[in-house]
Parts: sequence; structure tokens; C-alpha cells
Amino acid sequence: MNRVRSGLFQTILGGILCVIFIPVIVINLVLIFSTYANPGDMPGVFGIKPVIVLSGSMEPEIRTGDMIFLHKTDPAQLMEGDVICYLTSGKAVTHRIVGISTGEDGQLRYITRGDANNTEDRLAVTTDQVQGIWKGWRIAGMGKFVMFMQSQTGMLLFIVCPLLLFILWDIWRRKREMRAESERRAELEAELELLKAEHEQVPGQKTKKQ
Repeated sequence: MNRVRSGLFQTILGGILCVIFIPVIVINLVLIFSTYANPGDMPGVFGIKPVIVLSGSMEPEIRTGDMIFLHKTDPAQLMEGDVICYLTSGKAVTHRIVGISTGEDGQLRYITRGDANNTEDRLAVTTDQVQGIWKGWRIAGMGKFVMFMQSQTGMLLFIVCPLLLFILWDIWRRKREMRAESERRAELEAELELLKAEHEQVPGQKTKKQ
């Protein structure tokens, strides 16, 4: 019974670890591939781009340290009031559209402003700068946690240590299984020797002829 419970626990624990680590690894690989495949765009997965908010220009709706998720959008469908993220001078800015105009080249221009700001952004945003639209999906404070995980201390606590503990646990589990298997084999051999000894001690019986 103990062996069955131990095996069930190991199976459940292994399944939980797979559920946690495999999606994280896959998403990170996709983000890395996306970064190299489209160096001029922010990385994303299945049309959704995670963004860490580093300023309070959109407070109180979006706060510093939040993680927001952008959705892929057609810039031509954007309207006043939409919250977009765009790149300018290599930095990502998430502000609200307060006006739309058409430039001399016939291209759309978006006038943006942070909700907490008193003035509009100095430069209009072009369609090729737009990285996505924010539809309200955010995780409060997650950005701070992600930034901590990217630090040396965070990587040590949340990646290196758990991985090391998992390796040590796996080594201990394998040794325990090998010891249990050796004990079981020894018990079977002892039982066989006992049966053999009992069989040798029983005198042979001759069959009487009728």
C-alpha cells in the first residue's frame, strides 16, 4: 500500500511539474524566436504581447509594476479612446488615443496622451509604430515580480534552486526505488530458498501397485 501511495504521489508531482514548467519553457522559446524573427517588434505569443508598465502615466487604470497584455490589431480599425502600445526611440509607451488625423503622405496619425498627463504626447504615432491594443487584461504587480525574476537573485531563487532541488529529489527517488527493488528481490530469493529447503525435507512417497 505504501509503495502504491508513493508511486501515485510521484506521478501527481511529476504531472504538476510538467504542467508548470513545460508551458513556461514553450512560451519563453516562442518569445525568443519572435524576438529574433521580428527584431523591430515586441515579442508575443499567439498574437498576445505581455508588457511591463514602468511609469504611472496611465494611472489609476494602469499602475506602475502591472503587467498588461496587448492584442494584435489592425491600426486602421483603431478609434479615439482606444489604449494602444507603440514604440518610440526603442521604448514601449502605452497611452490612450485622443485624436486621429491623416498626414500629407495619406497615412494615419494617432494623437495620444496618458490618462494621468495634462498634455498630449509630443509626436503623433504612425501605424507602423503600433504594437497592439490593450483591452483591459492586466495582472496587478506581476511586472515587478517578473523583473525580480529576471535579476540574478530572482533567477537563483526561482530557477536555479527549484531545478537543483528537483534533480536531487529525482536522484533520491531513483535510489529509493532501486533499494526497494533490491529488498523485494531478496525477499523473493529467500522465499524460494525456504520452499526449496521444505521440499527437500519431505520424504519421497512411492506409489503402491494394485
